[in-house]
Amino acid sequence: MTSYTMGYQQVRGAERRRDRRLPLPIFTVRLDGVAYQTMNWSLGGLLIEGYAGERAAGDAVQIDIKARDNTADFRMRIAVKVIRVVPGKSIALQFDAMSPEIYEFFERCFADRFKRR
Repeated sequence: MTSYTMGYQQVRGAERRRDRRLPLPIFTVRLDGVAYQTMNWSLGGLLIEGYAGERAAGDAVQIDIKARDNTADFRMRIAVKVIRVVPGKSIALQFDAMSPEIYEFFERCFADRFKRR
């Protein structure tokens, strides 16, 4: 059993992830014209819940990502690769390249989130 939100441990041993998965902030992701919410994310990619589309592992796609709970308009178009699909449940996406623009997007989302507290 994998813990997607609580660090690097599995029941069967340590995960081999390069980037820690985070549950917050939640992002809205538009894929193939449908809006989904992230279950968790990392600097390497996103896990999206409720996916019921036709994509398969290895597909290259463009997504629109937006911080769900921000009043500011933080959105971006990002190229990703489909890593895994669990039909009717989830889709795992990996960023093609971690550009300075993507880092800036995440930093702006965090800065806005903590400024409002």
